[in-house]
Amino acid sequence: MVSHKERIESMSLILRVMQLFGLWPCSLKAGEVWTFSGFLKQNYRFLLHLPITFTFIGLMWLEAFISSDLEQAGQVLYMSITEMALVVKILSIWHYRTEAWQLMEELQSAPDYELRQQEEKDFWRREQRFFKWFFYIYILISLGVVYSGCTGVLFLEDYELPFAYYVPFEWQNEKRYWFAYGYDMAGMTLTCISNITLDTLGCYFLFHISLLYRLLGLRLRDLKNMEDEAQFDHELRGIFILHQSVRRLTRSCEKIVSPYILSQIILSALIICFSGYRLQHVGIRDNPGQFISMLQFVSVMVLQIFLPCFYGNEITVYANQLTNEVYHTDWLQCRPPIRKLLIAYMEHLKKPVTIRAGNFFAVGLPIFVKTINNAYSFFALLLNVSK
Repeated sequence: MVSHKERIESMSLILRVMQLFGLWPCSLKAGEVWTFSGFLKQNYRFLLHLPITFTFIGLMWLEAFISSDLEQAGQVLYMSITEMALVVKILSIWHYRTEAWQLMEELQSAPDYELRQQEEKDFWRREQRFFKWFFYIYILISLGVVYSGCTGVLFLEDYELPFAYYVPFEWQNEKRYWFAYGYDMAGMTLTCISNITLDTLGCYFLFHISLLYRLLGLRLRDLKNMEDEAQFDHELRGIFILHQSVRRLTRSCEKIVSPYILSQIILSALIICFSGYRLQHVGIRDNPGQFISMLQFVSVMVLQIFLPCFYGNEITVYANQLTNEVYHTDWLQCRPPIRKLLIAYMEHLKKPVTIRAGNFFAVGLPIFVKTINNAYSFFALLLNVSK
């Protein structure tokens, strides 16, 4: 039997990290709400993110606004726009924190989604394991962007910050440089971990629901092995009930992930555009650390757009495949009442299942391709303007 923890195995460590960084609700014991420790748990996210995350992002935008030319502004705009997408993600998860927690609890504990056959359990463990290790690698690569940038500036002759932001004191000297550098490193570490864990959470909701649609397909396919019509009818009605539950989960997931996907896709074209512009002005010989960091950053940004589009597309693909699975149930051998049920079910399946970003567009691979095309167009325009 697959335990409740195994059903969300790939997110167990990520959720603990998110609790540590004030992005996931902490459980309060009975009577702890009105105590000092309860107050800290409830407001810990504000105490952590207001002085570091939001202040750091504000200083980045201030540096961009007071820049004297486009080249100087480009050095900070690529990261400032990235951090604006993070602000939307943080505010969104804080606003929907109860709904997100309830959705995760339902995915973990609801008896409707229990796995029954060994084939289903093996399939579930395999997919969860792949998701977990893929996103562990993604997180390590993203953190590598921060620390390669922070390490690269230490080998330069002049004092330079790894990620530019407005510093309200003279920092280009041996004594005060480390204060500015330390705050820069702390701010980028916190914002990076917040960004990638929120990306992982949103992708996991999409991934888990796509698995449930695949599970429906497996159960429909198994109906062809049932010779007992009473058992066939019982299993079929169970599939109908499960499908209704999965459709409801799809709508709940869309409500939670829609704001962050919308902001990410809208801003991503500008982020990649300014990242490419910044890469044009960072020489690999003059500053190899910054150049490698920028290459990593562009790669991570492309991956950051691709992942929600991919998992959103998976939901649409596997939901649409259910019609084909119905054809493999040997429905022609069933009694007329069951055939009528299957025909009604196929009519129901004609309505496409999509995750929409803010009711503007469907999240899928076509919107990823369009975003990359827009990024290239903006980049070419920016190069012409700078000349």
